Amino acid sequence: MPAVTYIDEVLKQTLAAQAEIVSLVGGRLFSTQAPQGTDLPCIVYAQDSASRQPFMHMRGMTGLARVTYQISCLGTSLMDVRNLSRAVRLALQYKHAASIRLAIVKSDDDTTEPQGGGEQLPIYRTDLSVEITYQEP
Repeated sequence: MPAVTYIDEVLKQTLAAQAEIVSLVGGRLFSTQAPQGTDLPCIVYAQDSASRQPFMHMRGMTGLARVTYQISCLGTSLMDVRNLSRAVRLALQYKHAASIRLAIVKSDDDTTEPQGGGEQLPIYRTDLSVEITYQEP
């Protein structure tokens, strides 16, 4: 499992601070992969490690970096994941705070995947691509 970074923790705290997200998923916010048997709905976020870009200025480093995350909203119905993805979008879109300087939701895509263990019902999923500019510690 990849190491958790500073911005991973900031992202998780930002999402966990939103009442609507908490009412939908409780504490089911996971980095990289949800544990086997996790109740749905839940959120799984993963950083695209190849996307990390430091900001440069003519005088050198600025202390800012930009990274892209894929935030997956998983649930047992399309309505569940669309409501959850809307809450995530509202929590992050154009977010400006001390640590997150700017977050932009670039895209979102709906999909389904078969459930494990021989279950017949699919798992619904909406993946949001979010670009986050943040102050490095």
